[in-house]
This record gives sequence, C-alpha cells and structure tokens, in this order.
Amino acid sequence: MHQNSFFGVLGPAVLVLLTAGCDSPDGSATGPEDLQGTTWIAEDIGGRGVIDMLQSTLEFQEPGRVGGNAGCNRYFGGVTLTGNEVTFGQMGSTRKMCAPAIMDQEQKFLAALGAARTWEIQNGLLFLRDDAQDAVLRFSAK
Repeated sequence: MHQNSFFGVLGPAVLVLLTAGCDSPDGSATGPEDLQGTTWIAEDIGGRGVIDMLQSTLEFQEPGRVGGNAGCNRYFGGVTLTGNEVTFGQMGSTRKMCAPAIMDQEQKFLAALGAARTWEIQNGLLFLRDDAQDAVLRFSAK
C-alpha cells in the first residue's frame, strides 16, 4: 500500500516535469518570452559549420539584452524580439586576439547576428534567418 501511494504522488509530478518544457506540439517556441534565460551554442554559421570545440554562444539575458562568447571574445548588446522577428543592436565586446581561424569565425558569427531578421525553434534547435529566410545561424540548446 505504501508503494502504491508513492507512485500515486510521483506519477502526476513526473507528468508535470515532462510537460513543463514543452513549447508547442511540434516542439517550436510560441513567443519571445520562450527565449528569456536561455543559452544556445552555434552549430552552423552561414551554412559552413563551426570549428570543433570552439563554442560561440548566444545568451538571452534580461529582457532586451543578449551576450555570450563570440569565439574568442565575450560580447554583449541589445536585442528586440517582436513575435518571430529579431533585431540585434550594436554589439560591444572584449578585445582579445586569438588565432586567425578563431577570429574569422568570430567575425562571421557577429555578422550573422546582425543579418538575422527572424527566429524559430524547431526540434530543439534555434534558427536565426535573414531577409531571404536563409538560416544564418543554427544553435543547439546549452
């Protein structure tokens, strides 16, 4: 009897935990508030992949603010999210120098953020798309 009452209490708790992370039936986010407090790791920049073991990240911090690691340097700046539209403001960053390949990826990453116009989450991946709706960045959740 004690075991049955344990599972009677645990079952609903597990169900709540399993459904709490669901955005919508197809796994996509429903609105800008879904990005708040999330961190993403770049898997693809402009269709060219990324350097293995180099993590370029995008952190949606307090409302209207983003930051992360661009590859070599930390960056920070503003973001405006309206529905599925996104606009990144001018980014500030630290000014370390790294190997040329890392600096190249960092420049491409920051340029892709500037080109992003829309966002969507599909199957747990965040896509930022340009005016032509081409994916300029693809991220996985950190």
